[in-house]
Amino acid sequence: MAAAMDRYLLLGLFMCATVATPALAATEEPLICVVIRTYYAHGTYGDSSLINLLHSLKQQQHSRWVAMLMVMDNRPFPDLRHIVRDVADERIEVYSEWISARHPPKTPDGKQWTTNYHAKLYNLTDEAIRECPPETRWVVVTNGDNDYDPQFMTVLAQQQDAEAVAFDYYSRYQRPTGTPCERFTAGPGLPSCKTNEMKWCQTDLAANAYSWPRFMKDDMRFGILETGRGANHDGIMADLVRTRGWKVAYIRNKCLVDHAPSPQTCAMLGGVWDDTAAASDEGAGGNCLAPGRARQRLEQLGTAAEMIDVEVSHDTASFGMTDEVLKLKCMRLAAPESWKAMSLYYPPHCRAAVDAAQAPSTMATQPAAVQSS
Repeated sequence: MAAAMDRYLLLGLFMCATVATPALAATEEPLICVVIRTYYAHGTYGDSSLINLLHSLKQQQHSRWVAMLMVMDNRPFPDLRHIVRDVADERIEVYSEWISARHPPKTPDGKQWTTNYHAKLYNLTDEAIRECPPETRWVVVTNGDNDYDPQFMTVLAQQQDAEAVAFDYYSRYQRPTGTPCERFTAGPGLPSCKTNEMKWCQTDLAANAYSWPRFMKDDMRFGILETGRGANHDGIMADLVRTRGWKVAYIRNKCLVDHAPSPQTCAMLGGVWDDTAAASDEGAGGNCLAPGRARQRLEQLGTAAEMIDVEVSHDTASFGMTDEVLKLKCMRLAAPESWKAMSLYYPPHCRAAVDAAQAPSTMATQPAAVQSS
């Protein structure tokens, strides 16, 4: 979490300005219910990402929404209610706080998820979903470190005939089997961000919206989809919705969701992307480092690593990324043979369409770190 860069501190400089709370619009606007799962590290004792998320909701062009915050952890979130108070929006409420030694997210060594932690967290998520107001049209489940472009809810509300909506999104898992650093490159035929295929390893919890009436009618529940140490519930739910024949709308050519940390936001804030351990349990997908931490990392690796400049793909109409060229300093292992680890670490169904033809015949089974999107 410390390596998540000063993304949120910098974002806070322009996202946390006072924003007037709009009155609820006329009944023609569909109600969107947002369920936010968060914990102490999203607060001011961590990266302040929750503050940025809540302000991104306040900045939505679509005004008819509610948000419910929920916590399940073994450490208290001391500033949660202060954050909600300071955001000062009656549409935001704290739904639940489960703080107990019985809810540790990770094993004592910090390397694995605690058995059934995610199943319990998703059970609580299911209960929160069922507390959405009865007039709710759409439910969006997200985590406290994600962000949404102001157009997100407007575009969602326009999908009148859909029962699920899949948004393309910024993510460290963009083209995960591609060449380190170069997998984020802009160019003809390359996606602006990660393409949401509404499939396991090709989707994200924060980037999907579900018809709340259909969700309730079908008694859909995340918590029953997987037990043990797995955290694949969002991908399994996406697969389930498609196989049950829900009408899915795919929002292409727009990147309105930022799944943190992402290389695009890292570039915008002047950070350095570390792709040296992207094909490992410890650093899956890569991470954004502040320049000072990046220098330390480069010194630590010595000649085994290299720094390159990348023009990253992005949507010039979202998140203030208006420049045609967005440059990112990116660190990777120097030996080309080491780059093959990406296509060996991530399972075949994780690869992007543009990389499918280059995939080797020998592929990995699903690694533990990829289980959490």
